[in-house]
Amino acid sequence: MRNKLLIEAVGTFFLCLASLVATNPLSVAALLCALIYMGAPVSLAHYNPAVSLSFWLRGRAGTRSLWSYVAVQLTAAIFAASVAGFLLGHDSEHAKGAVDALADSAFEGFGVTAVVELLGTFVLAFVILMVGTSRLTAGTSYFGLAIAAAVLGLSAIFGEFNPTMNPAVSLASALLGVCSALFDGLLGTKTFVTEAVFLAKIVPRMLAEIAVQLVGAASAAWFFRRMFPEDR
Repeated sequence: MRNKLLIEAVGTFFLCLASLVATNPLSVAALLCALIYMGAPVSLAHYNPAVSLSFWLRGRAGTRSLWSYVAVQLTAAIFAASVAGFLLGHDSEHAKGAVDALADSAFEGFGVTAVVELLGTFVLAFVILMVGTSRLTAGTSYFGLAIAAAVLGLSAIFGEFNPTMNPAVSLASALLGVCSALFDGLLGTKTFVTEAVFLAKIVPRMLAEIAVQLVGAASAAWFFRRMFPEDR
């Protein structure tokens, strides 16, 4: 189990870091493809709490493994947000945007976001279950390419809505503003307080977004089991 958790930590960390730092989704997909081939023989390369949930519901992971994976993935996301904050530095425009957003509802436009996250996470989880756990694809070597292509395609289709389809990436994205202010020496300043207040404001939205992602992953597992009841 130790090696599985270490692989999950490394893979999730670099996936979250790439999602925060990279400007081109192609680079994120390319790195994800490499990370999947790197980690699949050890941990099955989840790197995503929603994927871990789908594996558990699929019957390919125990309850203890599920909680251990999720804990490690979320911890890695926090570290990734810290490193990204250090590398990128604080964005003054983000702070101004945070001030403006404080006057608006945290759930403004959430309906569209929820639909995008639900559809995107469903497709991603179902692709992973099909290429990674189905007897129909057992022994194939293209699973990493298929998953990376799914991420790249979904990012291109829904790019306008900035979906993450991954609770760990959602957490890292939410923490980036505070982490960047902290590493820019702004602790205790008005800017840091603004980022902290903005984080507190968006936490309910982030949790709702994560809940939608988990529903999407659970739906994918249910759909898979309905389609292939003999595939246990």
